[in-house]
Amino acid sequence: MADLKGTVFEEVTIIFFHIIAIIAIFIVFRKDKVVLAEESVKDAEREWIFSFIWFWCYFVLAMINHALKLDMVNEVTNWLLFVLIPLLAVAHIRKENWKEALKSIGIKRFDKKTGIKILLVCIVYICVIFLIFSFGEETQDIFANMPKIMAGIPLFMGLMILTAGFTEEFFFRGILQRSLINIWKRPYIAILVTGIFFALYHFPFAYYLWEESAGSVVNSFKTIIEHVAAGFMLGLIYYRSNKNLWSSVIMHALTNAVIMAIGVVIG
Repeated sequence: MADLKGTVFEEVTIIFFHIIAIIAIFIVFRKDKVVLAEESVKDAEREWIFSFIWFWCYFVLAMINHALKLDMVNEVTNWLLFVLIPLLAVAHIRKENWKEALKSIGIKRFDKKTGIKILLVCIVYICVIFLIFSFGEETQDIFANMPKIMAGIPLFMGLMILTAGFTEEFFFRGILQRSLINIWKRPYIAILVTGIFFALYHFPFAYYLWEESAGSVVNSFKTIIEHVAAGFMLGLIYYRSNKNLWSSVIMHALTNAVIMAIGVVIG
């Protein structure tokens, strides 16, 4: 997820608009019945073990990478670390070819009804973000530069879909969360636990790269708390859309795109 640097107020507002998005998802999808495909619990357990070990390997690698200022962990290598290798692992565990594994993870088409509902959630989400930011110090700048901000959102969203919006969702929602749901049969607990892992994933960035938390363990943990709410939101829309990964990819990309567009335009 993109980082919005600033005050405690900004961190609280980010958590708040994620909560609003969660409420919107529950409302919009309230009549939809989630159909969980029959999947092998044994395979799910193996996927979870792989995901758990792979997560901590990545975490250690990211800490070393940022501490030594290397370039082993970036948006390009994440395609290998979060997509290609996990995809091959899932395909091997499930004894599927890569196309079948992609479908199991959630790479599939929207039906028209689901697409409209996701669009509705996105519209509400954008409105809430702009409404909340309108109460900040940059109110006049935001409204004065609204055309530039809106023009920048599609560009940044396209970039995010090709990078973090897809790679992170593929691993965290498509593999880690899905395997936990299949094992526990308690989707909302699985969504929350995955959200915590998603937040922890951002710790190396918070500790080494983000200005307001760099060098401080306490501030880094404070900074990544917002990502638990973000992770729950993304996991929820993935689950409520019947494990369609594109739903969480779009929401993830949109979140980053709006924050990036505002940050670039108003500084």
